[in-house]
Amino acid sequence: MDFTPITVVSASSPEISFSSKLTRQEALFLFAQMLKEIIARLKFESCSKDVLIEFCRIVYTNHDEQLRAIDEFANNYRPNKALYCLTNQSFISRILNRVVRTHEIDILYKLGFFIKQATIQLNRLHEENKVLIETIFMVYRGKTMSCLEFETVIKNNCGGFLSFPNFLIASINKKFAIDFIDRRLAMHRDMIGILFEIDIAKTAFDEKSPFALLKDGDVDNDTVCFSMSTIFCIQSVEQITNGEMLMWSVQLKLINNDDQQVQYIIASTRHDEVHANPAFHLGKLLVDMGEYKRAEQFLLSLLQDTAVLSQPRRLVRVHNGLAAIYTYNHDYIKALSHYHEVLRLSLTYL
Repeated sequence: MDFTPITVVSASSPEISFSSKLTRQEALFLFAQMLKEIIARLKFESCSKDVLIEFCRIVYTNHDEQLRAIDEFANNYRPNKALYCLTNQSFISRILNRVVRTHEIDILYKLGFFIKQATIQLNRLHEENKVLIETIFMVYRGKTMSCLEFETVIKNNCGGFLSFPNFLIASINKKFAIDFIDRRLAMHRDMIGILFEIDIAKTAFDEKSPFALLKDGDVDNDTVCFSMSTIFCIQSVEQITNGEMLMWSVQLKLINNDDQQVQYIIASTRHDEVHANPAFHLGKLLVDMGEYKRAEQFLLSLLQDTAVLSQPRRLVRVHNGLAAIYTYNHDYIKALSHYHEVLRLSLTYL
């Protein structure tokens, strides 16, 4: 639970455009928001579950316990069990935790049906527990990170927008979050403790970014689950003490996706051209994030996609992206080869 990455963007950022060079932080933020948009729009085939199961069996080939869990999932999983799998450290939650850090788009696509079902379940649970959730004003999440990451990502972006590119579980009990920080710092003394205090009061519900109360037998163990890549505003950052331990309190405010400033920043993820050709734009974001090898692998995989091969304009974008990557890596022969393809294909529709 402590390894979930964080993406931020400054409140003063202009509309983030795919046509311009982005900072790594802008690209990370937009990448997470765009994946969320794509998964919400995708229609998944009935075989999607089988494809994921087969992949997981390969990943856990030598882990008998995990293979038994995969068999259990194959036989008994239903869409209304998505949140249970997500919150109980299942093999799926572990793979999801990995790929949101490594940006393995192909695996995220395999998980897409599960992410969509968990989001639908959150919407339903919110409606069922609407009266209870409206009585909760603040929830808490503990995290540790390096001092440099904290300074760069959070402290220097007060007033900006923050997102966890995964589902986020937060406790209604502040002590649970602080105890988690204590345990982490006891094992990692070079880190600093961060207490996220999340204000969810009077936030208009957004079905694209649902959150819901997950009830436990003991009310003190109740948690709130936020959907993947929910956006928060960083309202304040201050140092606090807990006994003899120093930590940082980061006050977050849940933001509705219809917030005018958020809409302005992420508008490019909702352009028709992006929806018509999302794969290429994800590849470009990988480049802007500095993930050149991952971007190369992903763009090369698009050259095997019949939907791309049948569209010269899409092929031009892919070859142009590959040429830029090879130019950056000083592999000029490969770069020139792809630029030749750009020219050849462009002449077919100019």
